Amino acid sequence: MKISELPIDKQVIELLSREGLDELYPPQQHAIEAGVLEGKNLVLASPTASGKTLVAELCILQHVLEHRGKAIYLAPLRALASEKFKEFQRYSAIKKPNGDHVRAGISTGDYDSSDPWLGRYDIILCTNEKADSLLRHKAPWMSELTLVVADEVHLLTEQKRGPTLEVVLTRLTEINPNIQVLALSATVRNAEEVGSWLKAGSVTTDWRPVPLREGIYHDSQVQFRDGASRAILSGTKTPSLDIALDVLSTGGQALIFTETRRSAVEMGRKASVAVKSRLSKPEERALSTIAERILSTGEKTRLSEALATQVAGGAGFHHAGLAGIHRGIVEDAFREG
Repeated sequence: MKISELPIDKQVIELLSREGLDELYPPQQHAIEAGVLEGKNLVLASPTASGKTLVAELCILQHVLEHRGKAIYLAPLRALASEKFKEFQRYSAIKKPNGDHVRAGISTGDYDSSDPWLGRYDIILCTNEKADSLLRHKAPWMSELTLVVADEVHLLTEQKRGPTLEVVLTRLTEINPNIQVLALSATVRNAEEVGSWLKAGSVTTDWRPVPLREGIYHDSQVQFRDGASRAILSGTKTPSLDIALDVLSTGGQALIFTETRRSAVEMGRKASVAVKSRLSKPEERALSTIAERILSTGEKTRLSEALATQVAGGAGFHHAGLAGIHRGIVEDAFREG
């Protein structure tokens, strides 16, 4: 299905066309066919990078531009809310029917305020906990919401965060009986059950734009589920790092997940030492520029200095203890390759 064929504002079609987006992925098409642009509630369960965010953006802009509505985007983490906020900034060039530009706002902290200033925005991004706080403080603009997008909705089943998300969605549908609910997840296994609770349809698919290969590492070798295997050079005596270096050797990028913030910093240090000798002169210059940005931006701390040192060597770490601006630099650099 072509994006130009969608019943959405021409400004949106033109902006997406300039970004090189002309055709919908299959999950996106299924969501459109399920009536998400017609105001129907939907649970969209599809793998990472299959286009769920674009579906949410199209739905949000439909509400703002066609129905003079207001949307709230719920994210489980501050980092995710900030990432989505940056993505929504590109729609600020689009004009609403009254001539004003589309505006997005974000609030993820200060649980003791109703943040009345958020009422000036068409799109509000916040964490589930912040939304819960806004509801308890009776933020007046929440009664104006016509759409709620709940990202990572599978967290409903989590003991720690699930109840908060459940309360937020329940209260929003009580305050605004006609509000549309769009729930997104890459891993929810009971989409139909969640859909039944939300009075929503469901779209579940395993389609992804990039094939996913799963394997198990043992004794310097990765054995993949499809029967193939790959030998891994044991150069660092740290299996996860050896696998990451193997990925880099083929021109790819790698993420290594650790259990604690301290172990993330230590893994970044080890990776930086291992990667540095593999860098070309242009790569060294580019990384040095990024490291200088880290040191010259925000508050200088032992953590930011350690990050800058690691980045200059071709690796780094990322966790909630980093200043938001430094996390952003790392995220942008990784996306840019």
